Amino acid sequence: MIVEYLNKIAAIIWGPPLIGLLLGTGIYLCFISRFWQFRHFIDSFKYCFFPSNDNNDKDFRLTQYKAASTAIAASIGAGNIGGVASAIALGGPGVLFWMWVCALIGMITKMAEITLSVYYRETDSEGKHRGGPLYYMQKGVGKRFKGWKILAVLFSIGICSQMFVAPDTFTVGEAISELTGTNPIYGSLFFAVMCWVVILGGLKRVVNFAAIMMPLMSSLYLIFGLYVIAINYQNIPDTIYLVVRSAFTPTAAVGGFVGSTMMLGLRTGIERGLYTNEAGWGTSPMIQSTAENNHPVEQGMWGIVEVFITTMIVCTITALVVLVTGEWSSGEAGATLTIRAFAHGLGDFAPYFICIVLFLFCWTTSAGWFTFILGIIEFAFKNHVIMRERMARILKFIVPGFGLLIAILINVWNIKLTYAWLMVSFTSALPTLTNCIALLLLSKTFIAIVADYEGAKKLWGLRDYDKEQVDC
Repeated sequence: MIVEYLNKIAAIIWGPPLIGLLLGTGIYLCFISRFWQFRHFIDSFKYCFFPSNDNNDKDFRLTQYKAASTAIAASIGAGNIGGVASAIALGGPGVLFWMWVCALIGMITKMAEITLSVYYRETDSEGKHRGGPLYYMQKGVGKRFKGWKILAVLFSIGICSQMFVAPDTFTVGEAISELTGTNPIYGSLFFAVMCWVVILGGLKRVVNFAAIMMPLMSSLYLIFGLYVIAINYQNIPDTIYLVVRSAFTPTAAVGGFVGSTMMLGLRTGIERGLYTNEAGWGTSPMIQSTAENNHPVEQGMWGIVEVFITTMIVCTITALVVLVTGEWSSGEAGATLTIRAFAHGLGDFAPYFICIVLFLFCWTTSAGWFTFILGIIEFAFKNHVIMRERMARILKFIVPGFGLLIAILINVWNIKLTYAWLMVSFTSALPTLTNCIALLLLSKTFIAIVADYEGAKKLWGLRDYDKEQVDC
C-alpha cells in the first residue's frame, strides 16, 4: 500500500513535465550543437585517453584525469548494480532502452554542464579552481534572471538531501548480509568506517583514491559481466527484442514480476539513467571544473566519456546479465537480484564477486559525493574562510555517518529496499529541475564557447566579450 502511494508521488515528480524538461534540454542542446557528442565521439575518447603532448606536461594531464576519475567513480555506485536491477524489477526490460536514450542525449547535457562550469569558475588566492552549477547560475543566469538565487538554493537543497538518503551504505550492508548471513548493520558499519578512512584525508586523498580505483573496479566488473553474458549468448537476440518491445508496450506479469506499463518503464528508465550517469543533475561539474585545462570544451569532452562509461557500459552490463539469465522476473530486486543473475555464470563465486565490486563502487561513490557537497559549502561560504573550513571538517564526519544512520533505520524498521530507491527519485528531481533551467538559459553561451573552441584555435577569448557575443 505504501509502495503504491510512493510510486504515485514519484510518478507526479518524475512525470511528463520533468522528463520532458530533462530530455528536451538534451535534445535542444543536440540540435543547436549539431549533435556535437556524436560528431566528436571518437575525438573525445582520443583526447581523454590518448592525449597528445602538445602544450601539456604529464602533471597537467594527470590533473584532468584525476578530476574526471573522481566524477566517474562518484557516478558508478549502487545505482549501477542494485539500482539497475531494481529498476528492471519495477519497470520491466524496457527500462534498459530508456536508459540508453537518456545516456545518448545526456552526453551533450553533461558536456554542457562541465564546459559552463569551467568557463564560469573562480580561482582563489591559492590558485585553486572552484566551479559548478552554482557558479554559472550566479555569473551566467544572474545576468539574465535576478531570481538566480532561487535556483541556487533549490539546487543546493536537492544535492545535500542526498546525504539523508545515502543508498550506498545500506546496499553494501545488504550484499554483505546476503553473503555472510549476518545482520546488514554490521556490513554497513564496516563500509562507513572505510569511507571515513578515505574522506578524513580530505579532497587530495579522495581524488588520488578515485584515480586508482575507477579503472580497476570498472575493468573487473566488465570482464566478469561479459563472461556471464557470453555463456548465455543464445538468449541475447531474444533479450534485445524484449528490451525494445517492452520500451513501447506494457510488460505482462510473469513469474515474480507483477507487470508494468509503458509509462512506468519510461519514467523508471529515465530516472534511473539520470541517477547512474548524473547528466543534468549538476554533480560532476563541481569536481570536473577544478582541473587544469586550456579550454572549457577540453574538460567538457570528459563528460561525454563519463556518461558513456557509466550507463552505456557498466549499467548495460548489469541489465543484460539480469535479462539474459532470466532472473529479472524472479521477484527479487536490488543487489540480491544481481547476485542471483551472476550466479548463472559464476556459481558460488557470484555473491563474493558482487559483494567486492559493489563495495568498491559504493566506496568511491561516497567519497566522490563528499566532494560534491563540499563544493556546495565552498560556494556558500566562499567569503567566510573560517566558517568554510569548519563546515568542511564537520562534513567529513557526517557524510558516512548519515549513510550509516539510514542503514540502521532501514534495518530496525524493516523498510523495504524499494522505498529507499523511491526516495532517491525524490532527491534527484529538484537539482535536475533547477540545473536544466540554468542550462537552457545559458545554451547560447555554451554554443559560443564551443564555436570559440572549434574556430578560434583554442584561444579561449570568449569571456571578455561574453554578453555582446551571446546576445547579438
